Amino acid sequence: MKKNTRNIIGLIILLVGIFFLSEWVFQRFDMTKDKRYTLTPTTKNILEKIDKPIKINVLLGGQLSGDYRTLKNEISFLLDEFRNINPKITYQFLNPTKDFTSGELSDNGLAPAPVKTDEGILNIYPYARVDYDGKQLWMETLVNDPALKFEELASASTEKLEYLFMDDIRRITQVDRKNVGFLVHHDELSQIYMDGLGRALADNYNVDVYLQPIQDSSYTLKPSDVEALKHFDALIIAKPTLPFSDMDKLVIDQYIMNGGKTMWLTEGVDAEMDSIFRSGKIVAFPRDLKINEFLFNYGVRIIPAIIKDLEATKIVLADGETTSGNVSYNTYTWPYFIRGFKADSTAITSSINSVRFEFANPIEVLDNPNIKSTVLLATSPYSTLQPSMSLIELGEVAEVNSEEYQMGRIPLAVLQEGNFQSAYAARYERNEFANFKANSTNGKMIVISDGDVAKNHVLLGRPMRLGEDKYSMRPDNRNQRPVSYDNQNFLLNCVDYLLGETDFLNLKNRKLEIPTLNETKVQLDKSSWRMTNLLVPFLGIWIIGVGFIFWRKKKYSNIEINSEVYKERKTDTFAVIAFACGLGGFVILPMFFIPIGYIAALVSYFRLKENPHLKGKYLRIIGAILTSINIIWLIYQYKIFS
Repeated sequence: MKKNTRNIIGLIILLVGIFFLSEWVFQRFDMTKDKRYTLTPTTKNILEKIDKPIKINVLLGGQLSGDYRTLKNEISFLLDEFRNINPKITYQFLNPTKDFTSGELSDNGLAPAPVKTDEGILNIYPYARVDYDGKQLWMETLVNDPALKFEELASASTEKLEYLFMDDIRRITQVDRKNVGFLVHHDELSQIYMDGLGRALADNYNVDVYLQPIQDSSYTLKPSDVEALKHFDALIIAKPTLPFSDMDKLVIDQYIMNGGKTMWLTEGVDAEMDSIFRSGKIVAFPRDLKINEFLFNYGVRIIPAIIKDLEATKIVLADGETTSGNVSYNTYTWPYFIRGFKADSTAITSSINSVRFEFANPIEVLDNPNIKSTVLLATSPYSTLQPSMSLIELGEVAEVNSEEYQMGRIPLAVLQEGNFQSAYAARYERNEFANFKANSTNGKMIVISDGDVAKNHVLLGRPMRLGEDKYSMRPDNRNQRPVSYDNQNFLLNCVDYLLGETDFLNLKNRKLEIPTLNETKVQLDKSSWRMTNLLVPFLGIWIIGVGFIFWRKKKYSNIEINSEVYKERKTDTFAVIAFACGLGGFVILPMFFIPIGYIAALVSYFRLKENPHLKGKYLRIIGAILTSINIIWLIYQYKIFS
């Protein structure tokens, strides 16, 4: 008795100790194949550097649908991991309808996500507010992926939560932001067409336009501009239409030699869709920007021809009238609006589906022992070329000859990196610079053969999101969502890579495989799995029960029964349990009562055999019969519903 008491007290102390220890020690073991619950080193490094309190308020505290409850749980798990690394991070879930007024929600641009449930439409606010050092930032807890349906966003976002939260935590805690500049004095894209890219870059970088050549009315760079351009970590030249002067190229060359990174979005043929819509056809004239020799030095050449592709984007055209007299609209494949698909394996294009191009030109990659070339995007295998000075007609949408599209994949965007040599190292122009540099190490440059990749469309005077295609929308249905492409993500990835943000880019591209059921295999094997789930638990409990009976019989076989103690016959408790389980199986939980009933009947059998002063034989037998009837009934039900 004393020994049992000590064991019970020890067990209680152990359980209480584990309970209090769990309040102070948090540990989760990630046993998943893809380590979906393990934070990346990039995340840990950023979190460890946070030296001031940061509070995260997640607006998922109210009534939620199933997918959003899962999303809330995953956010809770993730933020627990954040807090475990840095205790300065705290979080809570708020109910947007109770903790905020409708005015506060609308003032911060927080629109509800209408989710259909059995009870009607449920307005959910998938947002979070991050507060740090007097600064406040609102973020979405859903991925911004135009390729996903609205119903899939919640489940798809669970695998991107680490990136979503770390992107905004990095943004609000950044002290030294890098600088990105745009050159605009060659009549590049105007502000309204660069609104999408500019806003997207401004989330993580300081973005500015270099206006000095325009302000001094020279419209060309000068040697003195090299020092000013060093302020920018990267320069973007987006669709220039005027030629580059020799001094322009020399200054840009020295900017590159001094460690500057550049992204060129340029084309060698002048062709615009607006002109085709006005007249029905145009002549594609070559556009000489006088940078062919300059880019040749860095291992690329843009060929003045236009690419056509069978797997191009579609445009909506008016092609007649309906029977009711209205204009008839239909979609057609427009072979000049090609799509760029990922080519060589790289972090820039790992998560990119397709990028939209307009009248793009082919890029020729040249051999250079000092430069590593990586083709980022290329056409589909079903492409062809149309030379400049040829006619482009809108009627070509109905005249597609697939036999002409056999040129294979053509490069559209190329990354050049390595030890760059100055194009002016052996030329007299180098004397314009007192501190002329002839080479640079760890140089990076990206060349894209279409400036329209960076151009957001404008609809009704308002800029659209970069990548949204206004030509995919029917004019008679302005509520239609445009088809979206990955232009914005691609260009952001390019800038991140140029500026050395490869670790965070890998976090952004991290993919978690969500296992799905094989529906065919489920249908084929469902009967065997049902029977397994029915019999295995029962057999397991039965074996344990029988083993316990034999162990008990062996342990007490040598103990003599004192007949004086058992003068009055008592009903065996296990016989009562067997009978009760037999009846209970007809009322509720037969899978629970069946094994217990059989075990109790077996125990009662041996107890009555060992102890003649116990009664309950017939009670036990009736209980066993009722339990057997329960089994027969379960098998019958299984055959009916299977």
